[in-house]
Amino acid sequence: RLAALENKARALLQADADDSLFCLFQALADSSLGYCATHALLCACVCELAAQKLGLNSQQRQSLMSAALTMNIGMAREQDVLARQNEAPTPEQRQLIQDHPQLSLKILVWLGIEDVEELDLVRWHHQPDSTEGLPHNLQARRLLSMTDVFVAKMAARRTREALSPLESAKSIYLQTEKEVTASVGGALTAAVGFYPPGTYVRLVSGETAVAVQRGLRANTPWVIIIIDRNGMPAFNYHCLDTSDPACAIAAPMLFRTGKVAVNIERVRRAREKIRR
Repeated sequence: RLAALENKARALLQADADDSLFCLFQALADSSLGYCATHALLCACVCELAAQKLGLNSQQRQSLMSAALTMNIGMAREQDVLARQNEAPTPEQRQLIQDHPQLSLKILVWLGIEDVEELDLVRWHHQPDSTEGLPHNLQARRLLSMTDVFVAKMAARRTREALSPLESAKSIYLQTEKEVTASVGGALTAAVGFYPPGTYVRLVSGETAVAVQRGLRANTPWVIIIIDRNGMPAFNYHCLDTSDPACAIAAPMLFRTGKVAVNIERVRRAREKIRR
């Protein structure tokens, strides 16, 4: 079942990476969905795209995507509980958060996983620079760890606000040694951009828009306006290139501030016009 899920996710990502990112970043803001599954799928997709930027080989990428999908299996149910609860984590929950990499490793071994690189990545995804394990896996470990934190910071909790992708990326850089994160952080940013598909922005013209496709640069995605400058829903979906100064981005916006439902099928039809 794990292999089938991974193969399906990889096929969808290869078919249309922007569509995959759009769906998953939108799902990240939907508290009615299982956070654990959304987090795992989004981490897997971001890791695969960033690993390509880093030049990791196909076997390394395979192990990395598998690890992203399974690294939190040791606290899967509790991860959903934590996403919904109104209180800060209890001492027991904090202990599980600390212990879950080792627990996840044990579960995967019990399930029959034999890929030593995947098992190494899962075991050390909270301690990517540990001198134990596989030394050649350090770059992949750092990418998995950084992606895990990057995605988690963008998911709102009832006990804290979400961060925008731009704020999440900045916070990671501030908390980690620059020389450690430079290449990995650069690859992550190049892979998804500062305003990934599915996230919201405010344009210089005053409208609210949703990013729908990565642009030529990390800060210039294609967007669709969803709220006009008068605060009214916009129903005429067409893609705008934010590299045009008239359509430039003024600031990122939090998920909760995107107050209208975004129609994915209409987004796909609008994107088709710029992909021809």
